[in-house]
Amino acid sequence: MKLTNRQLILGSLQPLLFCIGMYFVVLVFSVFVCSSLYHAIKGGKKVESVENTTTASLSTIKKTDNTFAK
Repeated sequence: MKLTNRQLILGSLQPLLFCIGMYFVVLVFSVFVCSSLYHAIKGGKKVESVENTTTASLSTIKKTDNTFAK
């Protein structure tokens, strides 16, 4: 089977095309890794403060007959 001129050109460019493809794969992967490290060091999202809540004590609990418990 005789190779055509087009197949010879693509065959000779295969190492170059492979290197270009690997460059873009590594570039995307490195951007993902670097952004993950940046967000890990920066701290990510801010945590909102929790408001103080009050708890019920025995002095504020009403009995069934509307009198306060002691």
